[in-house]
Amino acid sequence: MKSLLRTLIIAALGSTTAFAQTVPPDLMLTDFCPSCASFSSPLFIQQADGSSLYFVHEQGGAFKAVDADTGTITTIVSLGSAGLPGGFSSGGERGLLGVAFHPLFMSNRLVFFSYSDGDGDTMLARYTLSNDNPPQINLGSRLEILAVDQDFSNHNGGHIAFGPDGYLYFALGDGGDSNDPCQRAQTLTPSEIVNTGTGCSPDASFGGNPNSRALLGKMLRLDIDATTPAGSNQLCAANGDGSANYAIPTDNPFAGNAGVANACDEIAYYGLRNSWRFSFDRETGDLLIGDVGQGSREEIDFLPFAQLSTATNFGWDCREGFIGAGGTCRAGDTLVNPVMDYTTSLSVGRSVTGGYVYRGPITPLRGVYFFGDYLSARIWTATQTSPGVFGPQPTGANSWMVSESNVSSFGEDLAGNVYVVGYGNGRIYRLTSESFGDSVFENGFE
Repeated sequence: MKSLLRTLIIAALGSTTAFAQTVPPDLMLTDFCPSCASFSSPLFIQQADGSSLYFVHEQGGAFKAVDADTGTITTIVSLGSAGLPGGFSSGGERGLLGVAFHPLFMSNRLVFFSYSDGDGDTMLARYTLSNDNPPQINLGSRLEILAVDQDFSNHNGGHIAFGPDGYLYFALGDGGDSNDPCQRAQTLTPSEIVNTGTGCSPDASFGGNPNSRALLGKMLRLDIDATTPAGSNQLCAANGDGSANYAIPTDNPFAGNAGVANACDEIAYYGLRNSWRFSFDRETGDLLIGDVGQGSREEIDFLPFAQLSTATNFGWDCREGFIGAGGTCRAGDTLVNPVMDYTTSLSVGRSVTGGYVYRGPITPLRGVYFFGDYLSARIWTATQTSPGVFGPQPTGANSWMVSESNVSSFGEDLAGNVYVVGYGNGRIYRLTSESFGDSVFENGFE
């Protein structure tokens, strides 16, 4: 028998009236690999090609391949023992926080890691994997893309993903501590960087560009298939001579001196506190972001595909969810409201985890957005009822729970199946319905 976990989710989906009559009665969460040993603080699962391999990365620095046909787990690299330039650190909100495969991975074998270096600063680096099954990593192929000086140990963000436009999107938290004391989330230019106050001065051991602190509290949009030559520019994470191992898409909202003079060209969106998982709807290209709140509200933000190159201020730290937060936002900006928020409380949740719009083989679920909360282990569903309008709003009553573990992430495979990553118990689950087939488990997990 396959390992069937927890609760039918009809109750949660039943509140979404458009889908209430068509949810398969055997819809549930299934342990992705019941024969596998538990992962250690897993943060993400994904596929890179059409093979049986799934890739899981753990906060402690391990990047692993799971063979879905055999249940075999292979550690491709452990960043903590790889001798990385600048080192590696994990714990708290640091670690291996993001992994993204190049859209042309099957031919170029490029993979990108977002992690905390030995000083706790953010590093984005590129490596090459071999064609072996499972692949091996060429540590000598390392190319540092950019580094960002972090103010505090928390609010690192760190998720990376390629958008439907082929560019790499990189979410960075506001750098901590509580209440954004260094005011990073609304800072767009190097001249606006706050250097005073405890923890806000440049890190003396940081070897990169101190202007990179202006990138905190933002989502970056980068062309990693090009480079920037030495010279004068508005790149805030460039090398000392202005060069960089990335370029700026010409339609980035602050490219050159567009929008705000001298603003960091890397920035696409700002006013984010600590984006914890974002995703693109694989059918529409729309962007959904889970942004962790301060102490009152947790929120889900949304941008349609047509606005991916539009400057967007999501409102932190003058607003938290739909309510005011007491901070100061940029004068004259029109703040973009979240599409969903919920009260930060023990009965609902205290740390949102962004998810995915389901586009997999369970046809009644297509178009349903799944997201959750790390601390309460609740999962919600919502649908877009009209352009930019989602419902129902999440509450304690219309959720379902993975009570065995914290929900650290969701994942999506190439077929559009959605996974739930259990941080505390090291298990990964998949939305399943035998009524609509379950090919992942046919060969190895009976």
